[in-house]
Amino acid sequence: MQPICFRHVLATFGLLLFLVTWRLWIPQNEFPQIPFFALLTIVPSWVDWLGVAAIVVSLLLAAIASHELIWRRAMTVFALAVMMLLLLNQHRFQPWAYQFVLFAAIMASCRGRTAVHLMRWLVVSIYVYSAISKFDYQFLNSLGPQFLFTLAGYIGVESANWPKEIQVWLATMFPLGEVLVGIGLLVARTRRAAVFAAIGLHVLLLLILGPWGLAHQPGVLVWNLFFIVQAWMLFTERKLDEETIAIESQSRLSEGLCYFILGIVIVFPASESLGYCDHWPAWELYSPRSSRVQVAIHESAVDRLPQSVQRHLRPTRDENGWHQLHIDRWSLQSLSVPIYPEDRFQIGVVLAIAEQHKLGLAIHVTQQSSSDRWTGERTTHALVGSEQLRAASRNYRLNTRSRPSTVIR
Repeated sequence: MQPICFRHVLATFGLLLFLVTWRLWIPQNEFPQIPFFALLTIVPSWVDWLGVAAIVVSLLLAAIASHELIWRRAMTVFALAVMMLLLLNQHRFQPWAYQFVLFAAIMASCRGRTAVHLMRWLVVSIYVYSAISKFDYQFLNSLGPQFLFTLAGYIGVESANWPKEIQVWLATMFPLGEVLVGIGLLVARTRRAAVFAAIGLHVLLLLILGPWGLAHQPGVLVWNLFFIVQAWMLFTERKLDEETIAIESQSRLSEGLCYFILGIVIVFPASESLGYCDHWPAWELYSPRSSRVQVAIHESAVDRLPQSVQRHLRPTRDENGWHQLHIDRWSLQSLSVPIYPEDRFQIGVVLAIAEQHKLGLAIHVTQQSSSDRWTGERTTHALVGSEQLRAASRNYRLNTRSRPSTVIR
């Protein structure tokens, strides 16, 4: 298999994922867009439309094309277009988009056997890093027991009343299963069994996250479906289809470059604890330990905000005139995707609101660090007003300023 069938599956799932998250990729004024680099804030919105058009056309070509050269060029255009749109908005750096860019680059540049080898390594790294991120106090004491409660509900069992220690130990089975699947897929002797284990793992995730469980967004569910197909098509042994084009020295050079880039991609997540790699590029999936912000806006300034923001305000418990703004729910309801899990990006979002609507001292932000892996504790820092938000935004290596063309209305 380079797998010709897998090429079409990749393109089809790519189209489906972009379809269910379409509002994230087009120019919009529902949610601030924060580029990775300050220079990109001046890029006009028509560039986004150009990128979207390139993605759709390239995926359609890849889904139907049988000619090798056309398919490879379509995948190259797709990877470049998605990378451009990712750079223009950090929010678009969804884990599935990152994986699809890497897969497209590998399959466009490498022979079948090499492409399968590299994609397998990438998939294994996703499972292993995702599992490591869940061996964490926050997951084992919050989201893990919630997963357990949802699964137990399917068989009529009430796990919420179980002793806390039992819930934590059973929640450990989720990351333990992930890491065993990853290692099993890596070893030839255990690969076939690991394929069925991976399929079972994602079926369970679909039950937990699906409409009868936690009702997560469609993009999450489609990506889990893709992992089921991916496990079967990439890791079951079968005869590889050889390309019809010759692999010359230039193609061998591109294969070497793919090995080099993938090596960085696989090693880079290890730097997350040092503050260099973001949570999603480190494959921290369904992990609640990420850095974040909590936002409060005084009732005196609520009328300055557009309705798209006001609907996500909730009064605080002490009824002191402050309303909590749930920017995570705002992201889910306006764009159908989870918010990018970095305090840097979220400060950029809040700063855009504060500046666009002249909130001044009527906005308070609590900045929270990533939680301690063993205790769950976070370091917090209070930011009062727009000036302190601006000062905090200058502490990051990457950009926190929004594109002026995305004023929230």
